[in-house]
Amino acid sequence: MHRLSILLIVLVLVNPIRAATRVTVAQLEQFLTSKQASKEPDGEIADRLGSVQLTEQLTAQTLARIESQANLGPRTMEQLRLIANSSIFFAPPSGELPTIAAPDQVLQQRMLKSAIEYVDDALQHLPDFLALRTTDSFDNTPQQAGPKHGKPKAELRLVRESRREIAYRNGKEIVDSASDPGNSQPESSTFTGFTTKGEFGPVLKTILTDSFKGSVVWNRWQTSESGGLVAVFRYGVPKSVSHYVVDFCCYQKSRDDPQSFRFRYLAGYHGELYLDPTTGVVDRITLEAELTEDDPVMVSSSAVQYGRVNIGGKSYVCPVRGVAASEVHNLNMELVDKVGPERLINEVRFSSYHKFASTVRIFPEDPDANRQ
Repeated sequence: MHRLSILLIVLVLVNPIRAATRVTVAQLEQFLTSKQASKEPDGEIADRLGSVQLTEQLTAQTLARIESQANLGPRTMEQLRLIANSSIFFAPPSGELPTIAAPDQVLQQRMLKSAIEYVDDALQHLPDFLALRTTDSFDNTPQQAGPKHGKPKAELRLVRESRREIAYRNGKEIVDSASDPGNSQPESSTFTGFTTKGEFGPVLKTILTDSFKGSVVWNRWQTSESGGLVAVFRYGVPKSVSHYVVDFCCYQKSRDDPQSFRFRYLAGYHGELYLDPTTGVVDRITLEAELTEDDPVMVSSSAVQYGRVNIGGKSYVCPVRGVAASEVHNLNMELVDKVGPERLINEVRFSSYHKFASTVRIFPEDPDANRQ
């Protein structure tokens, strides 16, 4: 029976149809093991993975184990990394979750209250600092088809890596307006070249403020990336109380109309809060906008992982990485290439935190400086 299940998985993943194939983490591991045993080329394995979507979260611990145990090629590793990023919005397999009873309502409310107090306090005490934001951008715009393909291939691939130094001063991230032509509101997400902002506080305050006007319910215990225990709450925010704006530029309404239009939409949204159960420190947040297939932007979701960083000799909790994903209608891809929708994923890393400060040196006056 076990050999039969592996065979079925392989047959599904080998299917040349490019529609998304939904599999579990265990099925993904079985597929990679079978392909490694058969010594299939890196490019062919990566092609199979290009149509895979997980139904469970591929945690950092499991991804590290797969990397250490399997001798995977660079293209396969890139696709596996994308699959892991996209899965961050799901719960891990039940076998990876701690077997601890859910806390009672009193303790749940205490955790949420601690989270609100933590966010209010932590943001006030963050120093002025500089950090490096590194963004790896992936998209699936069609590439020239090979001799065995009848139409262009639309697979997610790395298209650029960008680095930008960001400044945080007086409790706010300083946004360069020249590089960010979209909406200036910190709680918005702007897809102009596909960018996001607000990781340094505004998105936290927005979610915690909005969610208590909607619903917040207990979901599960989970092990954090650092190995600690985190409490995961599920929240939902209806559009009527939302402050989250999806801002996308630009799209065409029809092939006959060359005019570009901007999609700006106040959306309801939902997601998860990962909290330290004793301190209320936020470990991770996820956010998924509630959109429809008829909207120019069909998917808009993001996740931010927080961790402790050293700034000026002191420890602070700040963003360490993030994932943002979007699916948008692209008329050329859908009508001409027939491989839509367009998918975009950004993987963001924050590093090189250091205190923002200026130094002044005073030199004694040179008595000969004014002599003619």
